[in-house]
Amino acid sequence: MQVFELQLEDYDDSSKNYDPSVIDHAFRKLNRNYTNFLIWKIENMTVTAIPKDQYGTFYTTDAYVIFAASVSGQPCSTDSVSKETKNTIEYHVHFWLGSEVNPDKSGVAAYKTMELDNFLNGHTTQHRETEGFESARFLSYFKNGIKILKPELINNCQTVKLYRVRGKQTPIVKEMPKITWEYFNSSDVFLVRTMKTIFVWSGRASDAVEKLHAATIAKEMKDKQKVPNLTFVDDGYEKTLSDDSKKEFNNYLPLEKRNILPDEQENGLNGHRQKSSTKLYRCSEKNGKYRVTELKTGPFSQQDLNQEDVYIVDQECEGIWVWVGRKVNEKERCEALRNARGFVKKKKYPSYTKVTRAVDGHEPQEFRMLFADWKSDHKGPKPTILVSKYDALSMEERPGLAAETQLIDDGTGSMTIWRVDAANELVEIPQERHGYFFSGDCYVIFYTYHTVTEQRHLLYSWLGSNASQQEITITASKLVEIDEELGQTGFQARLIQGKETAHFLQLFKGKFTVFKGRGVEYDETGKNMKNPSHYLLQVFGSTTYSSKAMQVSVKASSFDSNYCFVLRRSKKYYIWSGTYSTGDQREMAKNFAGKDFELILEGKEREDFFNLLGGKMLYSTKIVKHEFDPKPPRLFRCYSLHGQFKADEIRFFSQKDLVPEHVMFLDAYDTVYIWIGRLCTREEKRLSAQRAIEYLESDPADRDMDTALIHIQQEKEPPTFTGFFPHWDKKFWKQYKTFSKVRLEFETKTCSHGVNGSTNGFSQHQEGAEDSEFDQFEKYPLSVLKEPNEKLPARVDAFNKELHLTHDDFVSTFKMVYKDFEKLPKWKQQEMKKRAGLF
Repeated sequence: MQVFELQLEDYDDSSKNYDPSVIDHAFRKLNRNYTNFLIWKIENMTVTAIPKDQYGTFYTTDAYVIFAASVSGQPCSTDSVSKETKNTIEYHVHFWLGSEVNPDKSGVAAYKTMELDNFLNGHTTQHRETEGFESARFLSYFKNGIKILKPELINNCQTVKLYRVRGKQTPIVKEMPKITWEYFNSSDVFLVRTMKTIFVWSGRASDAVEKLHAATIAKEMKDKQKVPNLTFVDDGYEKTLSDDSKKEFNNYLPLEKRNILPDEQENGLNGHRQKSSTKLYRCSEKNGKYRVTELKTGPFSQQDLNQEDVYIVDQECEGIWVWVGRKVNEKERCEALRNARGFVKKKKYPSYTKVTRAVDGHEPQEFRMLFADWKSDHKGPKPTILVSKYDALSMEERPGLAAETQLIDDGTGSMTIWRVDAANELVEIPQERHGYFFSGDCYVIFYTYHTVTEQRHLLYSWLGSNASQQEITITASKLVEIDEELGQTGFQARLIQGKETAHFLQLFKGKFTVFKGRGVEYDETGKNMKNPSHYLLQVFGSTTYSSKAMQVSVKASSFDSNYCFVLRRSKKYYIWSGTYSTGDQREMAKNFAGKDFELILEGKEREDFFNLLGGKMLYSTKIVKHEFDPKPPRLFRCYSLHGQFKADEIRFFSQKDLVPEHVMFLDAYDTVYIWIGRLCTREEKRLSAQRAIEYLESDPADRDMDTALIHIQQEKEPPTFTGFFPHWDKKFWKQYKTFSKVRLEFETKTCSHGVNGSTNGFSQHQEGAEDSEFDQFEKYPLSVLKEPNEKLPARVDAFNKELHLTHDDFVSTFKMVYKDFEKLPKWKQQEMKKRAGLF
């Protein structure tokens, strides 16, 4: 249990000039009842509004204050219009600090943020943003990307510049201090802007979407700045450029000095998630000292927060949140962000660590999602009035309803069910046994239904909670086999006992039943032709798409006043109805009883009834109310970077955020959809399920690891998925152009016009043209690869060092391309490698 006392040296000078009685004149013009998006720059120690056409351009030596006011839960952006509203408005105030900003400017930005907060009655969420480590919400304002430039005075005199392009969804263009190879690495994309040409240099391991962003930005730059030529350059293939382009490129980036290494450093810590390190601290002031006391390690409940205190939620590299209770005095509220910064310094976290202040009653979604449960004071939007018709046509026409109910159709399609037997083979279950499952078994369910235009197929796997790991593994492989035989259904769902989805339950019309043990205990054929003759079922749900029954111990202690239970003794059934159960629940319970049943109400049982259960026992009688806020859907791109799991959230997502080159996760809380882009790599697809598990493990809100996982393929999305996206367009990707296509179109067009005398720098290497697997290996300079084996980088194959040369270095060393080298006899290859010092 850690306790920190913040001293004077732990604080920034950010609030030394803050006077709560002063509010900047620029802020006084704001109307609290209007939505708005505004940006001010710190100039001469005050705020100056910048023109709308400059929104998204930031300078490394400056500090900015960004104000975003929107209807609660709605997006805000550079395109937002100031408009009066009677709805609840949420206010976000960001102050953004360039990497070269001086302390005076950053201090003014910090206390101007407090002035703006004071004007808005202390209801704002305050964000401290630093260059290169911006929050997902900040980036969401700038859908067209942001530019980070060097100081204006110098900038205006330069025509030769180097820019780095990053960002999978929001492109971030950063101007580098000078043109030199030292800034290059194999994971990034760079634009080299010379007098005659804009070069788009793509790192060997760079992301396809970042390359696409770079190409778009380079074309815009070429047209706007009237640069004659645009040339694409591949990492390691610089010497294959045309003579004119190579000469121009070499003037600024001498090829003899080229030294590109794999990017071993983090590109920034945005999205890095570490559940185990999340801690909660309480802040208090005593005898003039500010004390921060550790309370617990996550997961957290809303009940952990007291309205009279200030708390810090420490997520380490993910960022720091400081929460201010509504009964905290004004001084503590105003200094909360400053104190959180002091905590960052005390913990020796990097200066760029994100710090955000949330206020009791006005918490943003990002903060609420850190807690396993959260109940807001204000009522959210009322749920859609549901209709009784759930056929495929209705759901296709109303995907919003499909998303809300998680129903694809009414479950009247055709279905085949197999059980995985002891020999790891699939045994088909007869139709009359559909709906009876056993906790020790695994099943594969194939479902077919019809829309207006086509027949669609869904594949489910259901894993019993007592099934062996071997059976679970075999089930997963059988699911893939069936999917391949069917020519890719586009929908594969992994369901674990107790976490069945609404549509899966709908297939069984409210009669889905899970018995304990294995089916062969009651039927040696493995077709589950029998049920146990004496059992007690706990019944859940009140509709056909939420109803299911799970076998529990035949004891009165299994009862719960919130539910209905079905007891079977031979051919006699009893339905026990708990005090807090509803009429709809009782109707669903009848699905699990035979025609001969007796309805028994809690508190009115006959004495002999309990004899059937071994006598009276204590059971749960506490009413259960689920009044927590519904969890909103969230979209993530999850991946590994240098062995560390990362999850980049896309705030206020739309269909265009689903990028064909990526695997995306749509987290609908009870279900995680794994969206497989048509152009994603085989490796990304293979790792998708593993990353979904890592995503659930990393969630600080203590997610259930049995959450349903559903793989869906691009352009085969069910309405239960598309309904989460506003204005889904089935033809959206028809016009999508990859980086390769954009590049080829430009180079072909340029070549046909005869620009630059010939091919305008056509490289002999095109994306997608692989020299065996040569381009897939990490590349190192020849001097590094000549080192003794014990000094080689960890990822170098010591027996095949030549694979780690760039194309240009390989040709210089062996006087041939790798394809030709590969065809040589092994003895000849070894002889050449010895001469080159690579054996």
